[in-house]
Amino acid sequence: MSHSTRFDITLGVHSDPSQCLLMLQVLEDGLRLLVVDQEKHPLLYRLIQFDRSAVELDSALVDWLRENQQWLQSWSEIVVVHQGIQAAVIPAAVFHEESSKELLDLQYGDLFRGTTLTDLVAGREDYVIYRVPTSWYHALSDANNKVRHRHFFSLWIKWLDGLPKDPTIGQAYLMFETNRVAMAIRRDEWLLLQQYEYHVPEDISYFLLSALEQFNMSPETVQVTLDGWIDVQSALYLELYKYIRNLDTVKLPDSVQLDRALLQDQPEHYFTPLIQMATCV
Repeated sequence: MSHSTRFDITLGVHSDPSQCLLMLQVLEDGLRLLVVDQEKHPLLYRLIQFDRSAVELDSALVDWLRENQQWLQSWSEIVVVHQGIQAAVIPAAVFHEESSKELLDLQYGDLFRGTTLTDLVAGREDYVIYRVPTSWYHALSDANNKVRHRHFFSLWIKWLDGLPKDPTIGQAYLMFETNRVAMAIRRDEWLLLQQYEYHVPEDISYFLLSALEQFNMSPETVQVTLDGWIDVQSALYLELYKYIRNLDTVKLPDSVQLDRALLQDQPEHYFTPLIQMATCV
């Protein structure tokens, strides 16, 4: 077996998969799975970790899909959430689908010849263009009769659009994965949406402080909200706390029914990114 299960948490009754939606987030070294009911309340959460050797051979995802073929076919629909770093947000006024590949080539180079996909961000006149490995795209598309591919940018920005804003101080949102962070910054409108790879905590403070300086925001007043895979006791959190005065972790709205007691003593914000995205599908 080329994978192991790190979390497997039942959050509600999901005895009839045909009435549930499966969110499947594709990571570089694993998968996150979230089952939600028709009201988008979470029912099941799993974190699958791929073995390093399988990741290096680029066989881990295809192997997992093959092993779980029958289970994947049982859901009413699957939304695949891609995390690929080769992604860009393009205003509709200048977007032309036929030039998507060239735009990504210009920003990231043309060595990665994957499949180029496009999302229209719900409620906005913006498109997200992104690339995924072609073998992944076909294997994931065959996993269920109803599969939708989305980049997490298009779901995350829709979620963030619904949060309160204060143009006088601005807001920054950081979503953490292992060795990667997504950053969104706004005043009245969005000024930045980008992903960065990092290796030491100081990388994060450099990215954030540089962006705040670029947009004339003060670390003393800007509201910074953290989401995803960050421990509030870690050196990473303490590095940010040295510079940012208004630092908090994300909270789910009361409309999302989640029994926090079931989270195996783990922080709520470890699980929130995919739950947020499910509400935006």
